[in-house]
Amino acid sequence: MRQLAKLALRRELAIIRSLFFLGPLITLLIPKTTVVILIVLFVCCVGLDLARGGKLKDLFRIDATLALFGVTAAYLFINAMWSLDPQRAVTASAWFVLVALMTFSAARALARWPAPALRAAATAFAIGIGGGVAFLLFEAATGRLATVSLYNAFPVTQPDSLKGFGVRNGQITRIAPGELNAMIAVMLLALWPALLCILTRLGDRNRYLAAGALFVAATAAIFLSNHDSSKVGIVASLVVFALATPWPGAARKALWLVWCLAFALVVPLATSAYKADLHKSEYLPMSAQARVTLWAYTAKHVRDAPILGIGGSSTRKIDQSPDNRKKQWKKKLKTEGFGWRAGAHAHNVFLQTWYELGAVGVILFVVTGSAVILSLGRLPDDTQRFALAQVAAYFAIIAFAWGMWQAWLMALTGLAGLYVALAVSVYRASQPETIAT
Repeated sequence: MRQLAKLALRRELAIIRSLFFLGPLITLLIPKTTVVILIVLFVCCVGLDLARGGKLKDLFRIDATLALFGVTAAYLFINAMWSLDPQRAVTASAWFVLVALMTFSAARALARWPAPALRAAATAFAIGIGGGVAFLLFEAATGRLATVSLYNAFPVTQPDSLKGFGVRNGQITRIAPGELNAMIAVMLLALWPALLCILTRLGDRNRYLAAGALFVAATAAIFLSNHDSSKVGIVASLVVFALATPWPGAARKALWLVWCLAFALVVPLATSAYKADLHKSEYLPMSAQARVTLWAYTAKHVRDAPILGIGGSSTRKIDQSPDNRKKQWKKKLKTEGFGWRAGAHAHNVFLQTWYELGAVGVILFVVTGSAVILSLGRLPDDTQRFALAQVAAYFAIIAFAWGMWQAWLMALTGLAGLYVALAVSVYRASQPETIAT
C-alpha cells in the first residue's frame, strides 16, 4: 500500500491533469457517465490526500449538514418499504447516501491539497470544460453534424432506438432535438465553477477575455439547443450572479427563500396553472403545455398520501401500469396532448417529493437543502456569487427537467458540488497569506 502511495505521488500532477481534464469533458459528451466520473474523481481526491498522510476519519467526519443528509437518507430507506418498486427505491436511497459521502469527503480532501495540485486540477478542469463547450456549440449550431457523421460512419455507435431521428435510405439525417438536452444541462452546472477557475488562474489581461469567451459560447449553445430548462437556468444564474456581486448575503437568503417557497407553493401553483388553462396556451411550447397537465395530475394525487407519500420511485411504476397507459390516458386525450395520467416522473423535483415522499420528505429536503445553501456564506466573498449562480441554475433544472431518482442526475448534483469545491479551494490557495505583525 505504501509503495502504491509513493507511485501515485510521483505521478501526482499527471494523474490530476488527466482525470480533471477527461472527467468533466466526458460527462459533457456522454452525460450518463456522471456516475462513473464522480466515483473516479472521488477516488482521485481522497486517494491522493491519504497518500500524503491524511486521515480517513477527517474526510468522513459527521458535521451538522452531513448529519441532515443521513437523517434524510434514513427516511428514504423507510419510505421504500411502501414503494410500488421497493428494489429501485432502495437502490436510489443507497446511491443518495454514496453521492453525499463521496461529495463531502472529496471536497474536504481538495481543501487539503497543496497549491500546485489544485492549480493543475483547476487548469485541466477549465480546459476540459472549454473544449466541451466548443464542441456543444458546434453541434448545436450545425444540427449535430459531428454526431450524425459518427453514427453514419460507424453504425455500431447508434443508439438502440431511433425514435425522433430522421432516417433516409438507411442514413441518419437528423437527430432528435432532445438528445442534446442532458449535455447542455451538464455544461450549465459546470460553467460557473469553470469561470471561477479561469478568473483565478490566468493573468489580469487574459482571464476576463477567456472567461467572457467561455460564457458567451456556453450561452449561445444553450439558446441554440431545445433545452428550455437550461435557458431558464442561464438567465436565472446570471441574475443571481449580478445580485450576489454587491450583495452576496442578500442573494444567498433569497435563494434559500426560493428553495423553501418552491416546496411550499408547488402544489397550489400546479393546480392553478391547470385551472387557468395554461396547458392550452398557444404562448407555451408543447413541452410546457404537457408539463402543466402532468403537474396538475400529480398535484391532485398528492392528497392520496399527503404525510408519507406513495413511496420513492412509485411514479415510474404507475406510469408503466396498463390502467394508467390505457384508461386514464384516454379520458382527456382529445383535449390534452399528454393525457390525464402519471408520467415516469413529475418533471419537477419539488412536486415529485410531495407525491412520493409526502410532507415528511418535504420537510427533510427543505431543511437539508437549506443547510447547504446557507453554508455557502462560509465561502470567501469573491467566490460566493459563482456558487450561488450555480445553485440558481440547478433550481431551474430540477424544477422543469428530469426525475429526482435518475442516477446520472444525482451524480451530476455531486459533481456540481465537487466542481465548486475545486474552484473555491484553488481561489483560497491563490490568495497571499496574511503575515501577523
